[in-house]
Amino acid sequence: MQKQRLLQRQHSTRLSTHLLIVLCCVMLLFGCANPSSDTTQVHPAPSGDTLTPTAQPVPARADSNETEAPVRQDLEKVQHIIDSMSLDQKLGQLIMVEYLGNDYQASGLQDMITQEYVGGFIYQESNGNFNGPYTIESNVSALSQQANSDAHIPLLIATDQEGGLVNRLYKFHGYLPSAEEMAGSGDPSVALTQATQQAKWLEELGINADFAPVVDVHTADPPVLASRMFGRDPKTVAAYAGAFLQGLQKNGVAGCLKHFPGLGSITSDPHDDLPVVQRSMTDLENIDLAPYKLLIQQDQPAMIMATDVLMPAIDPTLPAELSPKAINGILRGELGYNGVVVTDGLYMGGISQHWSLTQASVLSIIAGDDMIEGPYSPSLVAEVVTALKQAIQQGQLSMARVDEAVRHILLLKMQYGILK
Repeated sequence: MQKQRLLQRQHSTRLSTHLLIVLCCVMLLFGCANPSSDTTQVHPAPSGDTLTPTAQPVPARADSNETEAPVRQDLEKVQHIIDSMSLDQKLGQLIMVEYLGNDYQASGLQDMITQEYVGGFIYQESNGNFNGPYTIESNVSALSQQANSDAHIPLLIATDQEGGLVNRLYKFHGYLPSAEEMAGSGDPSVALTQATQQAKWLEELGINADFAPVVDVHTADPPVLASRMFGRDPKTVAAYAGAFLQGLQKNGVAGCLKHFPGLGSITSDPHDDLPVVQRSMTDLENIDLAPYKLLIQQDQPAMIMATDVLMPAIDPTLPAELSPKAINGILRGELGYNGVVVTDGLYMGGISQHWSLTQASVLSIIAGDDMIEGPYSPSLVAEVVTALKQAIQQGQLSMARVDEAVRHILLLKMQYGILK
């Protein structure tokens, strides 16, 4: 089934805004929460199968006293929601699903949302999601609205909208310029304008998250990602990707930097096998990681997508999205990122040839990723949830890590007006 699934897909791959807060705010969150002040409407958690959540503080990095109160309020509100959730509901939030075809019920998408509590789903043209009658914007919007009305907690509804070769809006708006073409203009405002327009179009479809922009630095020839990259210089990449990210996020669409830690020098496609990048840590810092250093601080990406690439200088054993050294060590620790980290498709050859979907899912959450991207049926979601429960029972995965991931996801949803 996975092999058939891979044949359907186009070769494409996929940040919560930095919520910065002083240490006293975190203490207030867990010591002074007032449940009577919570007005968020969610369906009651089913009885049973619930574990007591363990609070994890958000790193204290508030810039001013002006941000302190609203951030504290969001954190308190999110913690109240987490406290009311069953284990199944928490684990469901960690899963971003795809679906095959264009039938909301027959594809299993409705069951994944209503019965398995998934945190979001992805529209993919290659899956047939935009086949008729979903060639009409109003019909796609209606499906998005139906899905959200069925959800226990409002959904992240995403797509890969970059422009150029990865243009999910083609049926609705025709050809749109690639990253290479935008950078070729010599003016980052071109990327800002393009993303601003695309954000409005995405909103019309009910899509609130975009797995873009690509921040890989073009250093291999021929490049596997071709025209999807903004250039060969990390500062140029950061300038254009940052403008594109602003165009999305200032217009209500959560953006996503990808593919961490970098695919700009790969010579094989991670859809087919696991690329290996033999660079020194110094070179990785100066090239691949450089755009992330700039953009995490300056543009507060809502999400970052980790991918299946093996970089021995970081971790000689595990690909980045499964590696605690890459996610918790580099991305969270060294670069200070505290938003949502989502995996690339765990069905891709770079992962599936070495780990099953369930094994990869458990490893990714342990590593520090918040959302798993890969399941595309209710049965696959059930297998992933079962594997995560077993990992908790066996002490491999802590409830503190689960709650931390859920907190990141809910804060993103709250910040972008998805969860109110």
